[in-house]
Amino acid sequence: MFPRIRPAAAALAVALAFAACQSESTPEPGVDVVATVGSTALRTIEPGLVFGANFGAWVSNTKLGTSTRDLVKTLRPSVGRFPGGNIANNYCWEDQKVSGNDHLVWEDWSWGTDVAQYLAFLKDIGAGPIFSLMPFDHTVDGQPHSAASEAAALARRFVAEGFTGAYYEVGNENDGSWNPMLSIDDYTDRFVLLVRAVKAVDPTARSMGPVVSSYNMTWITGFLDRLAALGETGLLDWISYHHYGGWISNSNEDMIDLNDPQDLGEELQTVRSALASRGLGRVRISVNELNAAIWDTGCTRDQFTIKQGLWLADALGVSLVGADAANVWIHLHPGTDPHALVDSEAAPPRPTRNYWPVALAAWSLSSSDPTAPVEVLPVDLDTGTSALTAYAVQKADRSLGVMLVNKTEQALTVAVDLPAEPRSVTGRRLGFEEYNAGSGPVAATVSITGRRATVTVPATAVAGLDVR
Repeated sequence: MFPRIRPAAAALAVALAFAACQSESTPEPGVDVVATVGSTALRTIEPGLVFGANFGAWVSNTKLGTSTRDLVKTLRPSVGRFPGGNIANNYCWEDQKVSGNDHLVWEDWSWGTDVAQYLAFLKDIGAGPIFSLMPFDHTVDGQPHSAASEAAALARRFVAEGFTGAYYEVGNENDGSWNPMLSIDDYTDRFVLLVRAVKAVDPTARSMGPVVSSYNMTWITGFLDRLAALGETGLLDWISYHHYGGWISNSNEDMIDLNDPQDLGEELQTVRSALASRGLGRVRISVNELNAAIWDTGCTRDQFTIKQGLWLADALGVSLVGADAANVWIHLHPGTDPHALVDSEAAPPRPTRNYWPVALAAWSLSSSDPTAPVEVLPVDLDTGTSALTAYAVQKADRSLGVMLVNKTEQALTVAVDLPAEPRSVTGRRLGFEEYNAGSGPVAATVSITGRRATVTVPATAVAGLDVR
C-alpha cells in the first residue's frame, strides 16, 4: 500500500485496477517537465459527482440494456441528469409529453425514456438522480398541471423509489432566447415555489439553480440577490451553470481552445467568491453541462479530434479541483453527434472516440466505487499550463492517482515527484492513434527512482498513473 499522506476522508473503496504493465526499473531519460505532487490535500470530494452523467428522454428505453449499463458504469458517475437540456422547460413527466416553447401542442413521447425507466437505469448503474424540473404551469389535453404540484409528485416518486436527497434543478438555460424566457426575478420566484414543494416532501432534497447556459454572472448574482431579498437563500444548495469551450461555426474560424479549461477554473473561483461574499460558503457549485464546443449546423471543424479528448480530460481535472460536481454533455446520443460519449443508435450501443478520454480521467482520479471520497492533492509544474496540466488525488485505499495532459505537438518526458517512495506505479496513455482508433488507452511504461516516477507522454495525449 502507498504510505498514507494524511488521514483519509473515508476507507470505502477497493483499489482501481489498471490493466497495464508493471513499472520497470530503467535508467531515467532526460526530463522535459517536472510535476511535484504535494502532500497536503486541497479538498475532499466525491469524484463520482464530477464524473456525473447526462441522459435524455429522447433515448428509447430499448437502448438501456446491459451494454449501455456497463459502458456508463465504467465512466464511474454517481449521478445522472435527466430529462436532458432544453427539453426540461417543455417536458411534462407525468404524461410523458413534450411541447414547443409555447406549451400549446403536446407530443406523445412514450417511445422514449420515462421517469420509471430512468430510475431503473440509475439503480442498475448505482447512481442517483439530478432532475431538471419544468418551471411553468401548463395545460395538457385540457388538463391543468401545476409546476409545483408536479415537482412535489416527482419528489414523492423519488422517495418511494429509495432516492431521498436527490438533486433538483429548476428549468434549463432560462437566460437563452432558445427557451421560454423568464426574467431573473421571475425565475427566482418560480425556483422558490418549486423548491419549497420538493423540500416539503423530502427535506433532504438538494436544490440547484439558476441553470444558466454559460458563465453568466449577471444571472448568477442577480439570482442570489433576489433570493436574499426574498429571505430565501436557505432554500439554495447548489449553483448550477453550463460551460462550453466555444462556438464553432462556418461563420467564424474558431477551433477548440485547449487553454479554455483553465478559464473554467477561474470562473469557478469567481462564483465561489460571489457565494462567500454573501455568506453562502456552504453552497456548492455544479457545472451540469460541459464540452469543448457547441457546433453550428453544417460545421464539423475539430469534431471528434484528439483536441476534444484533451479538452474533456483537462476540464474534468479542473472540475475536480474547483467544482463540486460536473456532467459531460451528453452520454447517450447518436454517434454522429460530437458531444456523444456512447453511440446509442449502434446495435448494441458502443463507445465513441470521446468516451475514452473521459474514462481515462475517471479511472485515474476515482476509485471503482465513485462515491468513495478522494483527497485532491496540489501539483506544481515547472512549465506553463498551455503545455501540460497535471492533477493528483489520494484515494480511500491510500493509493494515488495522477493524470497528465500534454497539449503540445511533441512528446514530453514527465518526472512526477511523489510525496513518498512508491512500491509500484502503473500507467495508461491515450494519444492521437488510440483516440482515432476508438480502442481505448494502452499501457505506458513508467520508471521509478526513489520518489520520482518518470513517464513519456506522447504528443497531444493524456496519461494516467496508478501509484501504490
